[in-house]
Amino acid sequence: MKRAFLQCLMMLLLAAVLVSCAQSGNTDETARDTTKEAIETTVTVEVTVEDRILYVEDGKIIDKNGDEVVLCGINLGGWLLQETWMCAVVGSECNEDSFKLLQDRGFTDDEIATLFASYADHYITERDIKIIAELGLNCLRVPFWYRNFMREDLTYYTSDPDENPGFRYLDRVIAWAEHYGLYVILDMHGAPGGQSTDHCCGSIGKNELYTSEDNLAAMEDLWVKLATRYRDSVTVAAYDIMNEPMNNSTEFENGWAAGSDEAIAKTLMVYRRMIRAIRAIDPEHIITIEGIWSMTYLPDPAKEGWTNMMYQLHLYDTTKEMIDYRIAEMVKARDEYGVAIYVGEYNNGDDNQVYAYTKYRTENISRTAWTYKTAKGNQGNWSLYYSSTPPADLANDSYDEILRKWGDCLLTESNGWTRNTTLRGWLMRYSKPT
Repeated sequence: MKRAFLQCLMMLLLAAVLVSCAQSGNTDETARDTTKEAIETTVTVEVTVEDRILYVEDGKIIDKNGDEVVLCGINLGGWLLQETWMCAVVGSECNEDSFKLLQDRGFTDDEIATLFASYADHYITERDIKIIAELGLNCLRVPFWYRNFMREDLTYYTSDPDENPGFRYLDRVIAWAEHYGLYVILDMHGAPGGQSTDHCCGSIGKNELYTSEDNLAAMEDLWVKLATRYRDSVTVAAYDIMNEPMNNSTEFENGWAAGSDEAIAKTLMVYRRMIRAIRAIDPEHIITIEGIWSMTYLPDPAKEGWTNMMYQLHLYDTTKEMIDYRIAEMVKARDEYGVAIYVGEYNNGDDNQVYAYTKYRTENISRTAWTYKTAKGNQGNWSLYYSSTPPADLANDSYDEILRKWGDCLLTESNGWTRNTTLRGWLMRYSKPT
């Protein structure tokens, strides 16, 4: 805001000086042209940060031209956080276990970092972003977890954010997205301590975010750093506070049932704290929060003092009745609260996926499919590309063998990767903005 205002003020002063020179007798064509250009430039730069960044108004996402934007895209699942059911890894149950397994085998920290860097460098490249853009999509949801930025003890890998691997990967994908005309939603898929007992947060059975001040403070600090770094980015569409909070199994000690009073209270405690911290740095970007598994678990944002909000569900319902029910919840929240609505992940089954696409389009609901790639064979319409390339066996493979398996064979264009023509057709036909 202040930077934009000062830039405008400087340009106005420059224009005034040039006009004064022209009026004092300098009437050659060059002086008049220069004055004209300065005045035109002044008009152009009278754009504050919030005018350029997507924002929510009356339940719609609006761009700098005042036009509605419906975000239609795909998740980059399995890239910065490995979900073992879909990634090129066996021998561990979750990403945290993978780290510990390699450590127990005697791999050094540098070796482990090199392995995961090779994986990330090959799993998603600029070519993948180009492929997504060529489908006519306009958005990437980028799942990441805290271990991209910091160690298990919550200390950052580097004191300089520019050298931190987590920020470097996000910088890279944001730059690629900007080049190909895509928006990016930054999704904290795995918070310190875990925000659920499910493996998708990077750990299993912990759900220790809510009961540890150390974990909460680390999460808050990371969101502050993210908001500081990307607050002026027009490519970043939204901050997704945490993925699927309380996606729990009640067999675990902290497995509060999703939708229970305790689960909702603890989830809202985190949302309030993170939103307050982000808004102190970045008052402009959209913030999205998830109701797991119902939109009714999310509060009236006006009563919370929240603005520029997008409420989110993940729809894995496969019957028309439940698809209709969840969409009705979302539309009601948009109508009553003025929030934008968003399906952050979906797979509605082969029989009713087209039905769901039609409903999403009819209601102008933003959505990102789960997911771009899976690496354990053809698992149906869960991904745009799939592969049967041998996964890295972290319990038995040598360092060199893991490095090989997490190298060129992960490139989408390499042999062994197959394009899912069914999902590709659906995305091209139904997920383009209306």
